[in-house]
Amino acid sequence: MNRNQAFRIIGKYFESWIKKDIEMFGKVVHDAAIIKECTGAVMEGKNELVNWFTQWNNSDNKVDCWEIKEIGFDEASEAAFVEWRFKCLYDAQEYEWDGASIVYFKDSLIIELNEYKMKQNKFFPYRSVKNKESAREYRDGLDSR
Repeated sequence: MNRNQAFRIIGKYFESWIKKDIEMFGKVVHDAAIIKECTGAVMEGKNELVNWFTQWNNSDNKVDCWEIKEIGFDEASEAAFVEWRFKCLYDAQEYEWDGASIVYFKDSLIIELNEYKMKQNKFFPYRSVKNKESAREYRDGLDSR
């Protein structure tokens, strides 16, 4: 397993969601795979994963974009990190965010994928002392945690 293989497998995983391609999805996840979404949802085992994929995609839900920005790979642990941009339509609402995943491989398949979400709208609260509005937004964001 190397970086190029990891990139290809992760790319196919993302592409399977865009194309709603259950066959492609099934070819890149291990039978014992576990996926932990940034929403807190956890799916474990191929049957559960296929059920999740099928239910999510058997409606008007759709992934419009899942773009890889950067990928790194550690050969010793057969793990990759990937930064990405995601956009979808889910339950008639549009969502878009930046995120990252840590992906572990076994037998050249995804055995574990842990997903993390980052707000898409970025701001720089410490760039300028005059920028009190950004600092207030930053504090308000911390208070709402």
